[in-house]
Amino acid sequence: MMTGNAHTSSMGVPSIPDANVTTEKNVDNDSSSEEPDFKKEEAAAMEWEGDHNDFPMRTFQINNENGYPIFLLNPVVSFIGMAILWGLSIWCMVAPDKSYEILIEGRTRLSAMFTFFYVGTNPAFMFFLIYIAFRFGNIRLGPQDSTPEFSDFAYFAMLFSAGIGVGLFFFGVSEPLFHQSAHWFAETGYRSQDEIDMFALNITVFHWGITGWSQYLVVAICAGLASFRFKLPMTLRSCFYPILGEHTWGWMGDVIDGGVCTSLGLGAFQLAAGLERVGAIDDATSTRVHVISIWVITLIATGSVVSGLDVGIKFLSQLGFGLGMVLLWLCLVFDKTNYLLNLMVQETGYYLQWSILQLNFHTDAFGQLQTGEGRAVDGDAAEAWWMDAWTIFYVGWWVSWAAFVGMFVARISKGRTIGSICLFSYAIPLAYTILWFSVFGGIGLRQARQAQEMKALGMAVGGSEDFYVNADIDYCYDVPQEAVSVNRSVVFENTLMGVTPVCEFNSAQSDMAWFNVLYSYSFPNDFTYGFGPFLSWLSLVALTIYFVTSSDSGSLIVDHLASNGFPDTHWTQRVFWAFTEGALATALLVSGGPNGLRALQAASILTGLPFNFFLVFMCVTSYKMLVLAEQNNRDGSDITLKEAYLKHKTFQMPVFGGVFNIFEYIFSMGMAIPEARRKVMPFPSGAVTRNFFVALLVPFVPYYHLLGIVYPKPRSKTSNMILTATYAMFHLLWISLFISMTESRGFEAIAWTAFVLNGCILTHLRSSIRERYRIEGNLFHDLLMSTFVWPQVLSQLLAEVRLAARGNRLDVENENHADDCGDSNDNAEGNTAKDELALKQTQSELAF
Repeated sequence: MMTGNAHTSSMGVPSIPDANVTTEKNVDNDSSSEEPDFKKEEAAAMEWEGDHNDFPMRTFQINNENGYPIFLLNPVVSFIGMAILWGLSIWCMVAPDKSYEILIEGRTRLSAMFTFFYVGTNPAFMFFLIYIAFRFGNIRLGPQDSTPEFSDFAYFAMLFSAGIGVGLFFFGVSEPLFHQSAHWFAETGYRSQDEIDMFALNITVFHWGITGWSQYLVVAICAGLASFRFKLPMTLRSCFYPILGEHTWGWMGDVIDGGVCTSLGLGAFQLAAGLERVGAIDDATSTRVHVISIWVITLIATGSVVSGLDVGIKFLSQLGFGLGMVLLWLCLVFDKTNYLLNLMVQETGYYLQWSILQLNFHTDAFGQLQTGEGRAVDGDAAEAWWMDAWTIFYVGWWVSWAAFVGMFVARISKGRTIGSICLFSYAIPLAYTILWFSVFGGIGLRQARQAQEMKALGMAVGGSEDFYVNADIDYCYDVPQEAVSVNRSVVFENTLMGVTPVCEFNSAQSDMAWFNVLYSYSFPNDFTYGFGPFLSWLSLVALTIYFVTSSDSGSLIVDHLASNGFPDTHWTQRVFWAFTEGALATALLVSGGPNGLRALQAASILTGLPFNFFLVFMCVTSYKMLVLAEQNNRDGSDITLKEAYLKHKTFQMPVFGGVFNIFEYIFSMGMAIPEARRKVMPFPSGAVTRNFFVALLVPFVPYYHLLGIVYPKPRSKTSNMILTATYAMFHLLWISLFISMTESRGFEAIAWTAFVLNGCILTHLRSSIRERYRIEGNLFHDLLMSTFVWPQVLSQLLAEVRLAARGNRLDVENENHADDCGDSNDNAEGNTAKDELALKQTQSELAF
């Protein structure tokens, strides 16, 4: 029997329904039915301990004959996510070259314009996380007496596999080689080759160290606190409850969860490149093998995600990590071991000196200047495209994955302290990253340098740089296995017997750099029968496992988001999301080719900008939750987030409420809205709608009315008129200048100045009213809202003074601002009379 009309029990498990019609359901607080007996034991063991009945979110479900949901999702979240993902993907499939051109251009422009924001937020997150690790290090994700769910080794293997596992294979050798020729320290005019190579390695470790984990950790701590400590659903929207309150369960929460999407990409390409390198396929069949690779990975990932977190994902993560360690050890001892150990120590010092502060704040401000804008004439400047192609690419990529990886880390961190999470997500991954890139990147750099030696030796011995060129790969060189003499003088003596051939870097075949290193270990026999094939197949297995763990952890989190954080969805639903990822990647590869997939990756990076703002707000909400958790620990209390939120005095109408509440009714598609949501998000009245559009079109009209309320004394009327005229002038000025925009930077600067000043003037009014009624807030928030959402701010202020006009907040106003209604030395009777006069004047003004 299929049904969508069941209520959920106290543990979130649907009861046996009394209807057999599939409909949209809004979970409300009036459900009290018993769950089926066969699920009681399983329900008691669920990871999430909250009650879905407390969170009136939209839900669509199909139940089996026993009343348990085989399909449960939030229709709006799922629709938004699928519409954005497939809509963008279809565009990339139909017009791969055009979409690639447009999205790459958009990414380049956005990164150039917002480099300061992309780069500046990284150290901000880092310092915030270090601060809370020391300040709140003993706070647990869960009850204070809870214990970790997984062992330390399993925990690290799982978070590492989901976080950056695939990328270590893709960029382990190639990225330092990329940086040899282009970075801001790469000019040989003032750096030696040794310094250039060292900086190339250090920049690589910088990109993969703390820089990548900061965004993941912000999401992990915020989501873990909300879900395990304060028993909210395991969804991204729960992170924003301290700011949004009960609006979290409405349309805004749906948009937040639905806006998060993922795609498959780099791993499938390198997997096929490796199969080609070991001779399993040729280039002509690579597209077909890409597709086969994706579906092999999808099937394995499906089996893993169906088997659950404790079995499939945990086992595969540990297996992949173990295989990676075997590869790391073998390459360390096969190559020049003492050189690699020296490089590890040296890179640690470089990272501490350069990457913690200097590179974390480096925006390449001078290097990004184009010709004609003041670019260096000595020719030694870094490439103008470098920041967009590397650092900004990475930051955008990490941010676009932060929701999935961060929530997965949160899911496996139950019972751990904040200090423990920061240790395993910061210090240990950084140490492992230094180890990994020092070995594989160090080998790649050494062999590229040795290839240059072979070219010089070829000139000395045979009169040609190609004298020692490899017969199969024209950018690799065979290393002589015996001493080489010229005119009876030894010019070359091999101290690394059996390590041949060595390759220069070919950026057009960067996928092959990894396998070129592995195939260089040709001993004990020769190139064909050495350790190369064994190491390559071993790395392909490890790469596949890492890619599977990324895919199945992503599917697990998508399932959480789409089902409103329901902790134990049916396996068929997890299969659906895993197959959706596989189908999407296949369609992109077959129809769009490499450019189609790269275009979608560029779009994913573009989403990093708005999500970076989300991360900033998550830092704020995490701090609020940590303070409350610490207070609960200290006082032995159990104050919930809802109770804490209600204690704070806020505006009667939030800036995301008012006329925007209409989206709640649009998203409900005509279905009944629970009373809990209807009270918080009432349908916009005619007055609310009118106030919004008046404030949008002629904001100086409500602004003047509000000034008359805040400063009602007759002698303030002139200053009120002057302020209103100034506000109107700046408002009309920035609009007219932007409409008639010329290429003159001067007029553009004046327009932006007028826009910001317009916001500053409204900020003064909002902060005055906020302080008048003791509403919590800060000047920065006032400025942000007043500048960018001024119609809502004016509507909000009108709603607030209307509340005061009814007498609800007049006592607060008079207690702190008696001088607004009379001189400070007036007697009580005079103040009372003026209070009555102010109230009448307020009511008269609000006739607007």
